[in-house]
Amino acid sequence: MNNRPQFKARIRIIAAALICCIVVSGILWLAVPMWRHFFGGLIIGEIGGAASVASMFRQGHANDDLQGPMLMLSGVIGYFIRILVLVAVMLVASRVHVNVYASLVGYLLGFAILVTALYGYARK
Repeated sequence: MNNRPQFKARIRIIAAALICCIVVSGILWLAVPMWRHFFGGLIIGEIGGAASVASMFRQGHANDDLQGPMLMLSGVIGYFIRILVLVAVMLVASRVHVNVYASLVGYLLGFAILVTALYGYARK
């Protein structure tokens, strides 16, 4: 049974959801000037979260039969990439003087969308 087309469709749904979140935050950033500090941080975090989720899918090894130590090394490298993206998000948010907590929420929103979208796929 080949689930690859369904999985690729889920990945496209996740990407579309992340893009929609960034666009909605951008519209709110423009529409509500009193909360620009918050929505600016949210946008920065959402972009970082999208980059982390993209690194997860890029690091996937469904087709190359990677096993053993090389698979472990790939997982460790992916983990450090996501940690570095989180540090970069926090540094950018503090340098641009936006809400750092909102940027952390935006970063975690990418993972929430990922888990939510893949939950239905895993239950089949």
